[in-house]
Amino acid sequence: MFLRIRFLATATLWTGLSLAASAQTAIDPSRQAEAVHLRPAVTQLRSDVTLDSGGGTEFDSFAPTSLGDSDIGEQLILRQKEKVQRFLVAADSLVMWTDNAAHASAGELDDVFWGWRVAADWQPVIVGGLMAPVGISHSWYRYDELDALDFETLDVNAGLAYLAPQLGNVMFFAQYQFERVTQYSDELMNSHSVRAGAQHLLLLNRRNSLQSAIYADVDVDTDVDALKRNEYIASVAWRFKLTRKVETVLGYRYTYFDYTEVDRQDHLHLIDLSVTYTPFKWLQVYASAAYGFNQSSVDVYDYESGTLGGGIGLRIRF
Repeated sequence: MFLRIRFLATATLWTGLSLAASAQTAIDPSRQAEAVHLRPAVTQLRSDVTLDSGGGTEFDSFAPTSLGDSDIGEQLILRQKEKVQRFLVAADSLVMWTDNAAHASAGELDDVFWGWRVAADWQPVIVGGLMAPVGISHSWYRYDELDALDFETLDVNAGLAYLAPQLGNVMFFAQYQFERVTQYSDELMNSHSVRAGAQHLLLLNRRNSLQSAIYADVDVDTDVDALKRNEYIASVAWRFKLTRKVETVLGYRYTYFDYTEVDRQDHLHLIDLSVTYTPFKWLQVYASAAYGFNQSSVDVYDYESGTLGGGIGLRIRF
């Protein structure tokens, strides 16, 4: 729900930028915040529900290390879960610094911005491994100096997901997505799209796991023709548990943008590193650093951007 944020602004926003950077912002400012993440956005569906759907057991922990591990291997602990928690209510707040707030190819400006999000999702089981996830989130962004970049976004999604145990617990999904972008309640863009793909969570051992996903996001209708596009995404993340409460995540995501109304194709690469501390089940504190670079068939849209910051999040599951 937090993977894609589109932003529409005017060329008069960028006083002091070079002519090339101003032209870039005027033509396509819809991807100003595409590298912003509360957490690395690797999977489209919650990993805890993905695991739960594989059966009635919880299997995300291992037995303590022992001298016999070399003979019998690591022992995975299975225990019956009392209740599968398919409802999630979340709230996040973050502060980030970026060295290229406008994602400009020239005349880069750094800035600090704040972000807030409230979200809820429900992933009920229809039958067997078939689920019907639905979700909604609302986010706000406010910049320190470039306040004309401030915006809000509303995301709504609903669809089907199927966990295929015969294929190593790969999760296939198809979702309808609605996105509305505003600036101080003034409507900037509405977009309807269909997203479909697959994701997988692989537990390697007691500390390491790999998450991967591949999917397409196809615009069905967007009320700003120049911003209509199809996106094709592949992502992978390595998760390493330093302790039971501290986790690091190193992620990479590649996105190919194919604009349907204009002659333009982009290749966006994003690398993200985060550290998360979870003192309680309902509280997370995290810091992250990200680097993104975009290669476009139109040179003015080439850019590099880095972000650094942290945040705090609340998670209530029931």
